[in-house]
Amino acid sequence: MLARFEQLMEQAVEGSLRRVFPTTLQPVQVAKAAARALEEAQVIGLAGAEVPNAYRVRLAPPDLARFAEYTSAMSRELSRYLVEYARERGLRPVAEPSVELAADEGVWVGSVRVDARFVDIAPERQAALEQALEGTRRLRLADLAKARPAARPQTTSVVWLTDRLGLRYPLDPSLGLVRIGRATDNDVAIDNQRVSRYHAQARWIESDWLVYDLDSTNGTFVDGQRVIPSRPRPLRVGGVLRLGDHDLRVTEREA
Repeated sequence: MLARFEQLMEQAVEGSLRRVFPTTLQPVQVAKAAARALEEAQVIGLAGAEVPNAYRVRLAPPDLARFAEYTSAMSRELSRYLVEYARERGLRPVAEPSVELAADEGVWVGSVRVDARFVDIAPERQAALEQALEGTRRLRLADLAKARPAARPQTTSVVWLTDRLGLRYPLDPSLGLVRIGRATDNDVAIDNQRVSRYHAQARWIESDWLVYDLDSTNGTFVDGQRVIPSRPRPLRVGGVLRLGDHDLRVTEREA
């Protein structure tokens, strides 16, 4: 799906996008950030999991300036990508997603920040969404409460996921959500057939990273204990996250 997005973007700008972005911010990074914001903002209501319909993609002014001629194409293809992304995961946008690209002096060059919101919703629908949002927050806090008895105190500093093949990924609390699996549109993509396409998520909830299994085929384990959907497990520094037969270690340093 992400490869298709890249292909569509290249076609939209007649193949010039890679020349515009030879070594800096790539459209795929923008797409991943938008998808992360979509998942992070989902609410669990009576109709199931629903996601916002308005996305504001904030970029450093120099990054936005590099493809100023392509913002319409980028916004249009990002909207299509989010629709497909949500459908594949059983999430339902409350309306057709709209995507706005905007400059923000507070964003570092090469990075992306995305705000996801529910907008232009009928008043009664808005009230139901606000109730679902509060209910979702309580569910996540309940997950944290269940996981905490086995957890050591966690800091708000960045820790790292690493493996023996050289993978290095920062678990920065500001991300909120990190997706892990074999598909390339995950934040941590692992080329291993025993890892499901969308295998697991790590969510930052209040003060801890909690790991959720996404109905993976070969299971998710934290320090040898299987993660089941009803009971996420906390990640600790020095611990091991196993996806199928692939081990990721949690370290305080990148190396």
